Amino acid sequence: MTEELVAHMKTELKHVHADLEHVGRDLEELNAHIKNLDGHLHHLLGETEEGGIE
Repeated sequence: MTEELVAHMKTELKHVHADLEHVGRDLEELNAHIKNLDGHLHHLLGETEEGGIE
């Protein structure tokens, strides 16, 4: 019974590890989107300050 439990826990840990890797990739993608939006925002704010877009 103990060996089965250990084997099961190892399998579950592999799944958790894969899930964490997936979350890490999602966070990297989200960070890239945030940086892109930040760049667009700064561009728009610059145009607003220069009298372009209001």
